[in-house]
Amino acid sequence: MMTLPESVRENILRDVINTAPFPIGLYTGHKMKIVLANESMIKTYGKGPNVIGTNYTEILPELENQQIFDQLRNVLHTGKSYEAKNARVDIVVDGVLKPHYFNYNFTPIFDAQGKVYGVMNTAAEVTELNVARQQTLEIEKKLRMAVESSQLGTFEIDITRGLIRGSKRFTGFFEMENQEFPLQDLTALIHTEDKALWQDALKELSDTRDLNCELRVAVRNTIHWIRFSGSLSESDNKENTIVGIAQDITEQKQNAQELLELVEQRTLELKRSNDDLKQFGHVISHDLKEPVRKVLLFSNALMQDLDQEQKPRMSQYAHKINKSAARLTEMIDSILNYSSSGTPDLDETVDLNSIINNIKDDLEIKILEKRAVLTHPELPLLRGSKILFHQLFYNLISNSLKFSRENCDVDIKIDFSDDGESLKLILQDNGIGIADENSERIFNVFERLHSKDQYEGTGLGLALCKKIVERHKGKMRHVKSESTGAVFEIIFPASILH
Repeated sequence: MMTLPESVRENILRDVINTAPFPIGLYTGHKMKIVLANESMIKTYGKGPNVIGTNYTEILPELENQQIFDQLRNVLHTGKSYEAKNARVDIVVDGVLKPHYFNYNFTPIFDAQGKVYGVMNTAAEVTELNVARQQTLEIEKKLRMAVESSQLGTFEIDITRGLIRGSKRFTGFFEMENQEFPLQDLTALIHTEDKALWQDALKELSDTRDLNCELRVAVRNTIHWIRFSGSLSESDNKENTIVGIAQDITEQKQNAQELLELVEQRTLELKRSNDDLKQFGHVISHDLKEPVRKVLLFSNALMQDLDQEQKPRMSQYAHKINKSAARLTEMIDSILNYSSSGTPDLDETVDLNSIINNIKDDLEIKILEKRAVLTHPELPLLRGSKILFHQLFYNLISNSLKFSRENCDVDIKIDFSDDGESLKLILQDNGIGIADENSERIFNVFERLHSKDQYEGTGLGLALCKKIVERHKGKMRHVKSESTGAVFEIIFPASILH
């Protein structure tokens, strides 16, 4: 066997050290002079290539308070190696102190007399592994906090061994003293009617690999609902193991049942109310239409006699009676149709001009008392409910008459504009007006800005107006008047135009 010259062996050894994929360095003396450092170690120092011959303590002063110098000196003095695992080492690289993690060794080097003259330093950087580990621990911590805050219990079921292991909260659901107990103890607590559901859920694991079920369990004669969610573990060392979470949903089930019962009760009440509404419609149809029919009959006869006797004033009154009775008949029919169907027909042809003229007739006496003048241009035809539009403008005009100024003639103006995308209707009066801070309150149900002693009413009028407008896909609001009185703006989509 050929023996290589010593110089060749030294060159080979130096080449092996320089090309090693992990850091290797050799330090001598108390000041730990760097006599050897491979490329990997020089890169780890982060201080440039010219480090050979310098002192370890001088090029890495940031290690002074990290016990590393003490560890090196101890190896020099005692001759005993030092090993560190996952140790954090903060090193200045490119002028910035950065944390690194290493598995490193300090190994004593002896001379021919057996004295320590140097220390060999080998290391393996595990920074990425430690960062990943810390991130994993942080994620696990957050997950535990999330599980605890959501009142969930975690569990593992070892199907092969027939054992179940759970968190403290999980075992608390079943009042188990130990965190691990036989699976059959859990099965024994399951409600008789739900045992088959539990067994089916376990059998389906072979196909779906997921466990999802809600079961009733009896703990000290009290029924609890528990939701199980889990899946077969993908880990090699946990084969045939179900990992999952459980939640006590008893309160949710009770709330759902109470809500169901409440819905059924409200549905029954609504049906009863609808039945009453239909009955009310029949009452209107039979009880109210009959006297109206008689009013029409006798007013017609009165008009015929008065026309023949040439008494114009009395004839005028008779005509008004006849017209009002006809209007009342029309309104009764509309109410009857509404109560029978439960919803108004929103596709009728609505002539606002005719509606406002009818309202002027209905409020004739009030208009005369208030010396009111109601003006408007020729208004467009709309698609909607006649009875609802009548109610809308009746309430608005009636309000203008009611909230008028003392010793002042009432002036009510209705106008409109059409920009092709929307129809805007404006109703303006010269009454007492509405303060800006009350512009939203006035549309609340039963909201009153004045006492009943000052102005009569229920506080429903404007709330109903807004509902009617919204029923026709419109918007209604009160806008500030430039002078006095109230100004209401109603905006409908252009599709409402007939």
